[in-house]
Amino acid sequence: MLLSDSRGVAGRAAPVPATILIVDDNPVNLQVLLRSLDGRGHRLLVAKDGRTALDIARRVRPDLVLLDVLMPDMGGFEVCTALKADEGTRSAPVIFLSALGEVSDKVAGLSLGAVDYITKPIQPEEVLARVDAHLTQYLLEREVRRAYEQLDRELAGAAGMQRKLLPRSLPNAGRVRFAAHYQTSRHAGGDYFDVLPLGGDRFGVLVLDVSGHGAPAAIVMAIMRTLVHTYPGARDDPAALLRYLHHHFQFMSDAAVYATAIYAVVDGAARTLTVACAGHPLPLRSRERGRVAPLNCERTTPLLLMDLAAVPCTNHALEPGDRLLFYTDGVTDREAASGDAYEVDRLGDALAGCGDRTVDAAMAHLVADIESFAEGQEPHDDNTLLLMEVG
Repeated sequence: MLLSDSRGVAGRAAPVPATILIVDDNPVNLQVLLRSLDGRGHRLLVAKDGRTALDIARRVRPDLVLLDVLMPDMGGFEVCTALKADEGTRSAPVIFLSALGEVSDKVAGLSLGAVDYITKPIQPEEVLARVDAHLTQYLLEREVRRAYEQLDRELAGAAGMQRKLLPRSLPNAGRVRFAAHYQTSRHAGGDYFDVLPLGGDRFGVLVLDVSGHGAPAAIVMAIMRTLVHTYPGARDDPAALLRYLHHHFQFMSDAAVYATAIYAVVDGAARTLTVACAGHPLPLRSRERGRVAPLNCERTTPLLLMDLAAVPCTNHALEPGDRLLFYTDGVTDREAASGDAYEVDRLGDALAGCGDRTVDAAMAHLVADIESFAEGQEPHDDNTLLLMEVG
């Protein structure tokens, strides 16, 4: 192995100094390539056979490989295949060097993952032009990858913090029981749910969906959660609580953001439900023999969208065994690989199919049905399900 740390200046400047591995069993070709690239600021590594090249590449992880096709023992095509099979070296651009100028040879090399093909005899200007072009593209792509990885780490951290804002446990005893599922799109999002104890078997049930995704939606969601938990009024008045949330965001009236919300107060002893809904999907109610239908509620406009003149409330009598499924539209908009949406009807069928499962088992059944439909497709929007059962 030969090493050359070139520091001079010859011709035009390379875009960014990089590590280049040159692989050729012909000493004359090696000298031509070294002279061509010398003075460009690159770190030049040399291997005279394929196995040595693979050993160097795995230890050093070069930014670009100039690879001879015809070499004894292990040819360039075999070396390229091994490089592309290794996670540590597969991203490095490979430029083949060969006297074989047939189109079929070039196609064979490119099909293995190479980015270019230089035909011998080697022309220094051609080598410089192609190396500069592919290095520039590779280094830019690497920086973009690193930026995305950093963003993913930050969003994952934000998602971890955001999950701490959600209830750590849900009531699962007495006459009212709950189970929930929460999944964000790309780590952080704007969905928020909460179950607020109001004494005895009485609870405030809130599901909220801030428009958009990512950090902006997560920030608004966090503020909403703070407002709910510092609300000075009576939490058994759904309309008043939604108005409170809306009016505290007047400072954002010029921002392109809004939130749908539903807040319900359930009394397990009296088996009553009082609901206020601001543009949110209506919950699904499941009754005996699996009958499922949307809960009839009068609605107003979403929060933060425009002046909120009035927030109507709707009262319902509940029956033993009633189940209410609150959800955000990310669930019903969830797409399969075909592009088809999950939709409300299928969610209702899944709820009807829960039978006499416990609320936790019923939630697991719902999530399994959604994931089976999605066929591994990641959600484009946050997914929230909150299931309530009255005994």
